[in-house]
Amino acid sequence: MTSIRLALAALPLLAACSVTVPVDVTRDVAVEAAAAGAFSRAEAVDLSTSAGSLWEKRGKVDAVSVDEVTATVLSVASGGGASLDLTLAFRPDSAPADGSRDVPVGTLSGLAVTVGASASLPGSAALDDLLLSVVQGSGKFTAVAGGSVGAPVSAVLRVRVKGSATTKVGG
Repeated sequence: MTSIRLALAALPLLAACSVTVPVDVTRDVAVEAAAAGAFSRAEAVDLSTSAGSLWEKRGKVDAVSVDEVTATVLSVASGGGASLDLTLAFRPDSAPADGSRDVPVGTLSGLAVTVGASASLPGSAALDDLLLSVVQGSGKFTAVAGGSVGAPVSAVLRVRVKGSATTKVGG
Protein backbone atom coordinates (compact mmCIF):
# COMPACT_ATOMS: atom_id res chain seq x y z
CA MET A 1 0.00 0.00 0.00
CA THR A 2 2.88 2.37 0.81
CA SER A 3 4.40 1.84 -2.66
CA ILE A 4 1.08 2.76 -4.31
CA ARG A 5 0.93 6.00 -2.29
CA LEU A 6 4.51 6.83 -3.26
CA ALA A 7 3.78 6.16 -6.91
CA LEU A 8 0.67 8.36 -6.80
CA ALA A 9 2.60 11.10 -5.04
CA ALA A 10 5.30 10.99 -7.74
CA LEU A 11 2.86 11.37 -10.66
CA PRO A 12 2.72 15.18 -10.54
CA LEU A 13 6.52 15.30 -10.52
CA LEU A 14 6.71 13.04 -13.57
CA ALA A 15 4.18 15.21 -15.42
CA ALA A 16 6.44 18.22 -14.86
CA CYS A 17 9.54 16.48 -16.25
CA SER A 18 10.98 16.99 -19.70
CA VAL A 19 13.36 15.12 -21.97
CA THR A 20 15.89 16.60 -24.36
CA VAL A 21 15.85 15.20 -27.90
CA PRO A 22 18.71 15.95 -30.31
CA VAL A 23 18.00 17.99 -33.43
CA ASP A 24 20.27 17.05 -36.34
CA VAL A 25 18.90 17.90 -39.77
CA THR A 26 20.97 17.99 -42.95
CA ARG A 27 20.27 19.08 -46.49
CA ASP A 28 22.66 18.94 -49.44
CA VAL A 29 22.65 22.09 -51.56
CA ALA A 30 24.13 22.33 -55.04
CA VAL A 31 26.03 25.53 -55.77
CA GLU A 32 26.10 26.10 -59.51
CA ALA A 33 27.55 29.30 -60.93
CA ALA A 34 28.55 29.33 -64.61
CA ALA A 35 30.48 32.55 -64.07
CA ALA A 36 31.77 34.66 -61.21
CA GLY A 37 28.91 36.45 -59.51
CA ALA A 38 25.71 35.72 -57.67
CA PHE A 39 24.04 32.36 -57.09
CA SER A 40 20.87 31.31 -55.29
CA ARG A 41 19.36 27.96 -54.40
CA ALA A 42 16.33 26.92 -52.36
CA GLU A 43 15.98 23.39 -50.93
CA ALA A 44 12.80 22.04 -49.37
CA VAL A 45 13.20 20.42 -45.94
CA ASP A 46 10.58 18.03 -44.57
CA LEU A 47 11.13 17.04 -40.94
CA SER A 48 8.66 14.17 -41.26
CA THR A 49 11.24 12.37 -43.40
CA SER A 50 14.51 13.77 -42.01
CA ALA A 51 14.16 14.38 -38.27
CA GLY A 52 13.56 10.89 -36.86
CA SER A 53 12.76 10.90 -33.15
CA LEU A 54 12.12 14.65 -33.12
CA TRP A 55 9.26 14.24 -35.57
CA GLU A 56 7.91 11.21 -33.71
CA LYS A 57 7.70 13.31 -30.51
CA ARG A 58 6.44 16.52 -32.19
CA GLY A 59 3.17 16.58 -30.25
CA LYS A 60 5.05 16.97 -26.98
CA VAL A 61 7.80 19.39 -28.12
CA ASP A 62 7.57 22.67 -26.23
CA ALA A 63 10.95 24.25 -27.08
CA VAL A 64 13.66 24.04 -29.74
CA SER A 65 17.18 25.38 -29.39
CA VAL A 66 19.43 25.69 -32.45
CA ASP A 67 23.07 25.49 -31.36
CA GLU A 68 24.66 25.97 -34.77
CA VAL A 69 24.19 25.78 -38.52
CA THR A 70 27.20 24.42 -40.40
CA ALA A 71 28.02 24.44 -44.12
CA THR A 72 30.55 21.86 -45.31
CA VAL A 73 31.81 21.40 -48.87
CA LEU A 74 31.03 17.78 -49.81
CA SER A 75 32.18 17.68 -53.41
CA VAL A 76 33.67 19.96 -56.05
CA ALA A 77 33.16 19.32 -59.77
CA SER A 78 34.74 22.61 -60.84
CA GLY A 79 36.00 25.80 -59.28
CA GLY A 80 38.10 24.13 -56.61
CA GLY A 81 40.24 26.64 -54.78
CA ALA A 82 37.79 29.48 -55.34
CA SER A 83 35.97 30.98 -52.39
CA LEU A 84 32.37 31.90 -51.87
CA ASP A 85 30.35 34.17 -49.67
CA LEU A 86 27.34 32.19 -48.50
CA THR A 87 24.20 33.66 -46.99
CA LEU A 88 21.75 31.21 -45.38
CA ALA A 89 18.12 31.77 -44.46
CA PHE A 90 15.17 29.54 -43.59
CA ARG A 91 11.78 30.20 -45.14
CA PRO A 92 8.63 29.10 -43.27
CA ASP A 93 6.21 26.81 -45.08
CA SER A 94 3.71 28.85 -47.10
CA ALA A 95 5.85 32.03 -46.87
CA PRO A 96 6.21 33.97 -50.13
CA ALA A 97 9.18 33.12 -52.37
CA ASP A 98 10.22 36.79 -52.39
CA GLY A 99 12.10 36.24 -49.10
CA SER A 100 10.09 38.81 -47.15
CA ARG A 101 9.44 36.34 -44.31
CA ASP A 102 12.76 34.48 -44.42
CA VAL A 103 14.53 34.03 -41.09
CA PRO A 104 18.21 34.90 -41.56
CA VAL A 105 20.76 32.38 -40.35
CA GLY A 106 23.79 34.48 -41.28
CA THR A 107 26.62 34.93 -43.77
CA LEU A 108 29.80 32.91 -44.12
CA SER A 109 32.44 34.96 -45.92
CA GLY A 110 35.33 33.44 -47.82
CA LEU A 111 34.37 29.75 -47.53
CA ALA A 112 36.96 27.83 -49.56
CA VAL A 113 35.53 25.66 -52.33
CA THR A 114 37.60 22.69 -51.20
CA VAL A 115 36.25 19.30 -50.12
CA GLY A 116 35.96 19.30 -46.34
CA ALA A 117 36.04 23.08 -45.90
CA SER A 118 33.51 24.01 -43.25
CA ALA A 119 32.20 27.00 -41.33
CA SER A 120 29.49 27.44 -38.71
CA LEU A 121 27.03 30.07 -37.61
CA PRO A 122 25.47 30.24 -34.15
CA GLY A 123 21.77 29.64 -33.58
CA SER A 124 19.41 32.45 -32.60
CA ALA A 125 16.10 32.99 -30.86
CA ALA A 126 14.49 33.62 -34.26
CA LEU A 127 15.72 30.23 -35.54
CA ASP A 128 14.51 28.55 -32.33
CA ASP A 129 11.05 30.06 -32.82
CA LEU A 130 10.91 29.13 -36.51
CA LEU A 131 11.88 25.50 -35.92
CA LEU A 132 9.46 25.18 -33.01
CA SER A 133 6.63 26.38 -35.26
CA VAL A 134 7.78 23.98 -38.00
CA VAL A 135 7.87 21.03 -35.58
CA GLN A 136 4.44 21.91 -34.20
CA GLY A 137 3.07 22.58 -37.71
CA SER A 138 3.58 21.07 -41.15
CA GLY A 139 7.17 19.97 -40.55
CA LYS A 140 8.26 21.82 -43.68
CA PHE A 141 10.47 24.80 -44.41
CA THR A 142 12.88 25.86 -47.15
CA ALA A 143 16.62 26.32 -46.72
CA VAL A 144 17.73 29.23 -48.90
CA ALA A 145 21.40 29.51 -49.83
CA GLY A 146 22.69 32.39 -51.87
CA GLY A 147 25.69 34.59 -52.24
CA SER A 148 28.53 35.19 -54.60
CA VAL A 149 31.54 33.38 -56.00
CA GLY A 150 34.76 34.77 -57.45
CA ALA A 151 34.95 32.15 -60.22
CA PRO A 152 32.71 29.58 -61.92
CA VAL A 153 31.82 26.89 -59.40
CA SER A 154 30.00 23.56 -59.34
CA ALA A 155 29.97 22.10 -55.84
CA VAL A 156 27.72 20.50 -53.24
CA LEU A 157 27.44 21.88 -49.72
CA ARG A 158 25.92 20.07 -46.76
CA VAL A 159 23.93 22.41 -44.53
CA ARG A 160 23.50 20.92 -41.06
CA VAL A 161 21.31 22.23 -38.24
CA LYS A 162 22.32 20.98 -34.79
CA GLY A 163 20.55 21.64 -31.54
CA SER A 164 18.00 20.15 -29.19
CA ALA A 165 14.30 20.04 -28.47
CA THR A 166 12.60 19.76 -25.12
CA THR A 167 9.65 17.39 -24.89
CA LYS A 168 7.15 16.95 -22.09
CA VAL A 169 7.00 13.63 -20.28
CA GLY A 170 3.55 12.54 -19.22
CA GLY A 171 0.61 14.93 -19.24
